Amino acid sequence: MGIYETALSVYLVFLAPVAFFSMIFYILALSGIFYKPKALKLSNKSVKNWPFVSIHIPVYNDPVATRCIEHCLKFDYPKDKFEILVADDSKDNTKEILDKYTKKYKTKVRVIRRESRKGFKAGALNNLLKFTKGDFIVVLDSDFTPSRGFLKKIVRPMIDDEKVAYTQSRMGYVNTDQNFITKFATAAMMMHHQMVLPINNSVGTPLLCGSGDAIRKSVLLKMGRWNENSLTEDADLSMKIILSGYKCVYLPNVRANGEMPFTLMGFFRQQTRWTYGTIRVFVDYAKDIFFHKKLSLPQRVAITYNTLGSIAAPLIIGMTIAGFATLSLATPRPLTLTDFEGFAKIFGLTGGFISISIVALAKEKKLYLFKSVLVSTLSLGILLSFVLTFALTRAFLGMQMAFTRTPKSGNLKKTKTWYK
Repeated sequence: MGIYETALSVYLVFLAPVAFFSMIFYILALSGIFYKPKALKLSNKSVKNWPFVSIHIPVYNDPVATRCIEHCLKFDYPKDKFEILVADDSKDNTKEILDKYTKKYKTKVRVIRRESRKGFKAGALNNLLKFTKGDFIVVLDSDFTPSRGFLKKIVRPMIDDEKVAYTQSRMGYVNTDQNFITKFATAAMMMHHQMVLPINNSVGTPLLCGSGDAIRKSVLLKMGRWNENSLTEDADLSMKIILSGYKCVYLPNVRANGEMPFTLMGFFRQQTRWTYGTIRVFVDYAKDIFFHKKLSLPQRVAITYNTLGSIAAPLIIGMTIAGFATLSLATPRPLTLTDFEGFAKIFGLTGGFISISIVALAKEKKLYLFKSVLVSTLSLGILLSFVLTFALTRAFLGMQMAFTRTPKSGNLKKTKTWYK
């Protein structure tokens, strides 16, 4: 077998699994078109005695947290039934900004600090539990801007059903059109919230997303609190709760807006952290995912996809490299109609992500982003595959990875100083 034939064979070997993952995306895209999630049935009775809720906002060098606090103070929830606890691990002048801002809200907003960043976000949230009065906890990242009616909507399912352990809202986006990177990141997030989470919800396995969610404090404590050894403490806790038999609910009609990464390094670091963390969740819970008696087959499939989906990354790299090698080694000749038909077939086989992006953008009424998404998928998508491959390799090998924060563009409006 010659070099060309070898390269072609390698290309076809990688093409097959990539096409398989592409078909999954096609199926998800079709489900997004035809599948209509059932609306969560809530009691028609008005709530006369709303439970006390503690809002947790983890902060690290993010003065934009004042914007999040502003939105929380405007909730239409009974003012005497919620508190705002800010876990401030900042090492810059965010401390002064928060202290100055919250001075007039001492009875409503409390800033909690600790000596070290042990456990990072998970550690900061665990530290807040010492000061938490609420039976329900709502977690909001510092860049989120929840609406006035958000708090009532996010806790209502847990009021109506004591078996519901947590609720997760749909994410909205405050900086979609900021640049090329935010458009690509937004499309990827839309795909997850518009296609993946509704299907997961239908089988009872919607994983927490780390922000815009509410959880029973009693369940959180029973599960051993947030896992400070996990880079995705939200997914880790979700697995523990699902395996314990509790109900978990995704609320597609309840939205909390947040920021997308606006720098290439910020986006890659975020994806690295998520990939490493979810792979470790799969590794840590693999036995339960496949053999736990309380999980149905659809639940096993949904959890496996959510935690292991990034293994497509090295396959894409292999297919791309082998494909270019095949083209460069082929005997030069004029392109024919057959060649174009072949390219179209390959694009059709591997175009699942493009199809699901189109459906997600349509559902969010942002089809104007499609051109940017298409270009970024064919460029940033390849670079991202290398980044994800690096992360999942370290995860499977059990190598440690540092926790990294995602820069918030809102910080630039709050202070002229940029922090690494």
